[in-house]
Amino acid sequence: VIGDCPRRRRTHDHGRTRSRIAMGELKLEKKGDAELEKVLAEIDALKTEATEADKRDAVIEKMLAQEKTYRLQADFVATPRFCVAILDVLFKAGDWDGINDHIVLLSKRRAQLKQAVGAMVKEAMTFVDKAPNLEVKTKLIETLNDVTAGKIFVEVEKARLTRALAKIKEEAGLTNEAAEIMQEVAVETYGALSKHEKLFFIEEQVRLCLDKGDTVRAQILSRKINPRSFDEIVKAEKKAAIEAARKAGEDVSQMDLDAGTPKSEKEKEAEEKKKNASVEHAEGYFEATDPTIPSVPELKLRYYQLMIRFHSHSDDYLEVCRCYQNVMECDGIKDDAAKCTAALKKVVWYVTLAANEPMQQSLLHSISKDTRLIDLPLHKQLTKQFTTKEIIHWDVLSGAFAAEMAHETDIFGDSKRGEKRRADLRQRVIEHNLLVIGAYYSRVTMTRLGELLCLPPDETEKHLSDLVVAKKVSAKIDRPGGVVDFKTKAQGADWLLNQWVGKIDKLLSTLDKANHLIHKEAMARKVSLE
Repeated sequence: VIGDCPRRRRTHDHGRTRSRIAMGELKLEKKGDAELEKVLAEIDALKTEATEADKRDAVIEKMLAQEKTYRLQADFVATPRFCVAILDVLFKAGDWDGINDHIVLLSKRRAQLKQAVGAMVKEAMTFVDKAPNLEVKTKLIETLNDVTAGKIFVEVEKARLTRALAKIKEEAGLTNEAAEIMQEVAVETYGALSKHEKLFFIEEQVRLCLDKGDTVRAQILSRKINPRSFDEIVKAEKKAAIEAARKAGEDVSQMDLDAGTPKSEKEKEAEEKKKNASVEHAEGYFEATDPTIPSVPELKLRYYQLMIRFHSHSDDYLEVCRCYQNVMECDGIKDDAAKCTAALKKVVWYVTLAANEPMQQSLLHSISKDTRLIDLPLHKQLTKQFTTKEIIHWDVLSGAFAAEMAHETDIFGDSKRGEKRRADLRQRVIEHNLLVIGAYYSRVTMTRLGELLCLPPDETEKHLSDLVVAKKVSAKIDRPGGVVDFKTKAQGADWLLNQWVGKIDKLLSTLDKANHLIHKEAMARKVSLE
């Protein structure tokens, strides 16, 4: 068969190889030291020539020609250096419009190497803070944003440029525009960005959404953060520091040794293989975290403060209470007695404001047992009153805690929201009193119930009806008799269905038994039933 002839196959492969060489498809190889020094010397000579009068444009043309030559040869060592050199010449000349134009020009050239684009973007980012005015700075950032859009190998730069542009818009008072700019980046999908920097970016997105008043999007973005990730990052950084110290030959304490137990060669090899597989991206490593970003403990505290803002907007007091409990465990708060005490006070107030439910009761009882409340006698008394089955008089409570309520400006200070929270606290007192009365009374007149609650009859009936509808109290009101029966058990749909099934089973059992007896009598008396 002609197609299987080895000689013909070799001739065909040889011809294909020659055609590849003719098309300029070269193998990517790193330049040697001598060749690299030659390229650098050529670039330095061109930069020196560019400083002479009226020679800058000619030098840039030469550099563009050299860049084209190396680019078509797929030389990923020389091409990025010439791209960066062109930007350096323009920067030293103060030609900011030229910088923007050449960034776009070089990035759109045919068969441009990703190494060249990455080096050019990184070099241009160093010019951002050196811009003469805000307009030039903004234009440069926007140009770099356009160039980096959709390129995975410069995604880290894209995220940082987006954050810088949003910061400029926010400082100019354009919060809505800043929030929209930040929302364009799904930073959680960026593999080369460190977890530390991702957390900060998402927190910035949440903060701008809250400033904008978009609580729905803020909630969606906040769910991208797992609170456990803060502790995981701290442990990973500590472990890395221990390993680095051990490799450097430094003494490591026994506690640190326990934190980073030695592993076998097989385990180390497997871990290294997994690490390399997970972080291989562009250059093969995670980009170093931006040094201007706050530390992980600060980000953790900042996260819970943002969650407090979000839950306060919807008056979800129980979640706010949990956030303040987590704030008390953050570094910088738990070691500061004043800040920890202030957070503990808010924990007590918010758990008291939360509606009565099993989770709230469990949290209230656990907080009341906190030993740190010994230094806060008023707040300990407040938790004791709500955990004891005794009636609380609103007038006495509001008078005893008037000074504390006035001091808590974050909770009761705002005129509109503060009034609402005072009303919610009064509602919690009434709910507590009704639950206590329901535990001790089986029947009580509406008049007596109003006296115990210190409420008029109409308001007493309204609050009782609300609790019955919420299924927190089982009661029936006899309006003609003016009596409330607290021992009536509320029967739900499940109970009614079970009762119906039981009666049907009993009826069918009776019919079956009657049928059996009829047949028995018919057989005994030899009577036909047909």
